[in-house]
Amino acid sequence: PEAYDLRYVRGFRGAHGHTPSGLEVSLTPHAGVGVGSEGRSAEAGVTLKIGEGLDRLAPDGDERFGQRPRWYVYADGSGRAVGYNFARTRDGDYARSGYTQDRGAFLGDASIGVAYRRGDVQTSVGVVYREIDAGKGLRGMNGLDTDVSEGLIAFQLSIKPRR
Repeated sequence: PEAYDLRYVRGFRGAHGHTPSGLEVSLTPHAGVGVGSEGRSAEAGVTLKIGEGLDRLAPDGDERFGQRPRWYVYADGSGRAVGYNFARTRDGDYARSGYTQDRGAFLGDASIGVAYRRGDVQTSVGVVYREIDAGKGLRGMNGLDTDVSEGLIAFQLSIKPRR
């Protein structure tokens, strides 16, 4: 059986500015409608983009903590996690240690969760959202939709030695 999918999505000019700390922030809304062999659809959303100036709000985690172990609660998008850290004090207790950012191999397009990092080793548990688009040439191949959007709970262990 043949399938079809026709969609129109329109992005709108959104709010764009800088926070008092110099962080660039923009909100871009979008809306769309569609029709296909599966029926009609409608979508709406907004994209939050945090751009230049992130270094001032959240310094690099490796530079701030080095090899010290730390826990952090994070939000990740585009391969960069921004999190609130809890690192050990000289007494061995965990204390609130401020915001940092870390680049790494994160699962999915966006996630939130809890992570533990010590030097080159990171482990995390979080809620992950990801979209997989196999390409326009494969869409609808043999009646199968090759695009996948999913949310899941994930555990990750990453070891990335520094060069």
